[in-house]
Amino acid sequence: MIATAILTLLAGIGVFLTACNMLSSNLESLSSGKLKKMFAKASKSKLSGVGIGAVATAAIQSSGAMTVMVIGFVNAGIMTLPLAATIIYGANIGTTITAQLAAIGMFSENTLSLAVIFSALAGVGAFAMSFAKSERKKNWAGVLTGFGLLFVGLTMMASSMSEFAELPEVVDFLAGLDNVFLMLLIGIGLTALVQSSSVVTTLAITMVVTGLIDLEQGIYLTLGSNIGSCVVAVIAGMSSGLNAKRTAVIHILFNVFGALIFVIAGIFLGAFDITYSGIFESLFPDAPSTQLAMFHTVFNVITVIIMLPLTGALIKLVMRLVPEKESDKESAGFAPKLHFINDYMLKTPPVAVQQVMAEVLNMSKMAMENYKFSCHMIRYMDFRDMDRFCDNE
Repeated sequence: MIATAILTLLAGIGVFLTACNMLSSNLESLSSGKLKKMFAKASKSKLSGVGIGAVATAAIQSSGAMTVMVIGFVNAGIMTLPLAATIIYGANIGTTITAQLAAIGMFSENTLSLAVIFSALAGVGAFAMSFAKSERKKNWAGVLTGFGLLFVGLTMMASSMSEFAELPEVVDFLAGLDNVFLMLLIGIGLTALVQSSSVVTTLAITMVVTGLIDLEQGIYLTLGSNIGSCVVAVIAGMSSGLNAKRTAVIHILFNVFGALIFVIAGIFLGAFDITYSGIFESLFPDAPSTQLAMFHTVFNVITVIIMLPLTGALIKLVMRLVPEKESDKESAGFAPKLHFINDYMLKTPPVAVQQVMAEVLNMSKMAMENYKFSCHMIRYMDFRDMDRFCDNE
């Protein structure tokens, strides 16, 4: 029985991750033409940056892909750190849509009835995909298939959790995990392992619904998953340029500060016998899935409200933590590099393809500059620009 439950859980996580990737890739293809225009508008104000980050992340269904895309733009020098920070804030709000979808799928008398209905869309989408002629129609069919598979994975995870809930040993073990910081660490570890906070949050929702853990445990597991979600950004940023590293650190600090604020507030409220679970149970009675999903959304929205006015201070702190080295200054001049695209932007191919055009135009400008240098040198025998010419080559 335990082996079956574990294998079902692994299968559910696999299907859920595949669904997230399918949704992300197809939605990126459908919306990529608008994403860059949205980023251009985001520079107008902090709030517009947050809004565009939230909408774009909800559209492509992946905060990880959005953060990596932002790091790519910062690394290419076409996005400032303040703008990147506000878009990352928004991405944290946009990513809560997955938990809300999971909550909707599990909100009924018969726990998974809506999930089963939504799961059927996977078959409808796959059928439509096999007959679709145009690329756009195939993308829409892929979105439908991914959406359906999301609930197939959810159903499988909930099924495995129901089996675990029948095992007294598992229930007793999880009941003993009442330490706030231990639940945070478990959330961080699980998210770092699967590299998706959506999966861990959805897993927490299914565990709460099946009674495997209580709502308070699910809340701190979710807080931990927010910190663990930084792993993708760290991998992308730490092997890139200076500002890309700073962007990754902004993402880490934002999520860590947010979790710490809520942990400290939770401890303070506990002194008055008030808990997060008590608050959300009273707001959304008899709906455990909605209680946790709404906490996830409220947590991210409040964190953004707190951190938005402190963006300048956060960037100053990051500049101190990741200072510019002398070697960076020396190599900043004519170091050979692509200006508008890098390896990490390939995680969002439709946007990367758009950036290729900007890269080709930039290369043509450099080629024209070298043509003018060569004409000048041949005509006047003036070789003062030879170093610049060689650097361009």
